[in-house]
Amino acid sequence: MQPLPPGDLSQLELVGNGGFGVIYRGRSTKLGMDIALKNTLRDSAADSECLMKEKEMMSRANYTYVLRLLGLYEAKGRKHSKYGLVMEYMPYGSVWTLFEHIKHVPWALRFQILHQVALGMNYLHHVLEPPIIHRDLKPHNVLLNKSLDIQLTDFGLAKNEASISMSQSIVGTVAYMPPEAFVSVTYKPTKEFDVYSFAILTWEVLSGQKPYENVNKELIKVLIPQNQKHRPDLNLVNKWTSQKMVPEAIQLMQECWDADPGKRPSFYAIIGKTNEMNTAYAGEIHNEIVKVLEELQTHNSPHSQTSDNPDCEPRSNPEPCTPDSTALRVSIFRDILHEAENGAANIPDRPAATETSSPDIADAAVLTIKLCTDCSSQTRPE
Repeated sequence: MQPLPPGDLSQLELVGNGGFGVIYRGRSTKLGMDIALKNTLRDSAADSECLMKEKEMMSRANYTYVLRLLGLYEAKGRKHSKYGLVMEYMPYGSVWTLFEHIKHVPWALRFQILHQVALGMNYLHHVLEPPIIHRDLKPHNVLLNKSLDIQLTDFGLAKNEASISMSQSIVGTVAYMPPEAFVSVTYKPTKEFDVYSFAILTWEVLSGQKPYENVNKELIKVLIPQNQKHRPDLNLVNKWTSQKMVPEAIQLMQECWDADPGKRPSFYAIIGKTNEMNTAYAGEIHNEIVKVLEELQTHNSPHSQTSDNPDCEPRSNPEPCTPDSTALRVSIFRDILHEAENGAANIPDRPAATETSSPDIADAAVLTIKLCTDCSSQTRPE
């Protein structure tokens, strides 16, 4: 990873936004390629610090199935420097958007996704020293590259296992959090946290549905710890048990969401089982990927853009997600790039006028952006 000089980034277009941050698609002159730029929504030293922590996590997690961090963009501001993470651009968005755009995702691709996610998480948990606990594993944070191989992203909540301390608040996305996270105000996340998240992700990949859709998240916090029956609807996956390897996947899923963290398998054990499932479809995967790529071309338009909070619903974040605030943020960052390129030191806290962004992108990415304002005490939007 290397710092990119002022003026290196051009053709910036907003492709994702939410209550915590924004993503732009752009072009790096130095790298000679299209990139994704992640920047904080607010210009504060605290947000920049959180971004730097995420940079450190991504730099450590250098693996085939983890999104590659290419560089760091810095623009000098009047009060403090403003940073952006420059990452490899993913043209087909996330696993979540895959199911939005493809009527029936082929089973061969579903099992490839599950196996690659397990491989990526096994690397974070059992290869790296110290291990990294992701704490926000979900389909929104599993991106797809041009070959439809997965890339784990969003390390905004990730922690080195050795540095995790007891938390005074709930951190993560409620639907993907284990029951033990809701029963103690001094809960300390472990690897089993991510294993439980993988179970919910597995249910979503098998069913093609969202977990606990239209259920209030406060109710989820109460019911999940009470009984293991309070999990996503098994009927929506059991209807596919005639499909090869689905019964095995359901069994693994239930093991991973066990109420007792000690009974959940490790990702080292999980990859052996997902490999068997993936291998069962080895003769089908190539042709199925070709078909899906052809179908995705018809959906890759500006209208495929989304955010971590696409409907701007209320959330615990103090600043609401509004179209006006997004346009304001686009204008601020473009001003920063312009001032940095011309060597100006005094960058205003707010622009004189806002700019409306209506990007016209042929292959817009869908990247979920959620950068925590205090890095430790934020519940993620669903």
